[in-house]
Amino acid sequence: MSEKRFPSPVRVHSPTSSLIVSTVWDAVEYLKRWPGKRGRDYRIALQHCLDALDGLRSLHAAQASFVTAAKTAGLLARK
Repeated sequence: MSEKRFPSPVRVHSPTSSLIVSTVWDAVEYLKRWPGKRGRDYRIALQHCLDALDGLRSLHAAQASFVTAAKTAGLLARK
């Protein structure tokens, strides 16, 4: 289950840390301790990642939702 890899890793940051999220499971774990506002984009990302773990949604869709939530919260690191 934890080996469901995103098509490409996503780097996120907060005031105290930086992390590379490379699997759907990593994304769910990060979302559980989300340092930003838990608005609509956050809720969609969490649901899409959980759906991807269950095989109900593609890894690409889960990653796209996670990236959108991170951007909205100002947590997406610049490349």
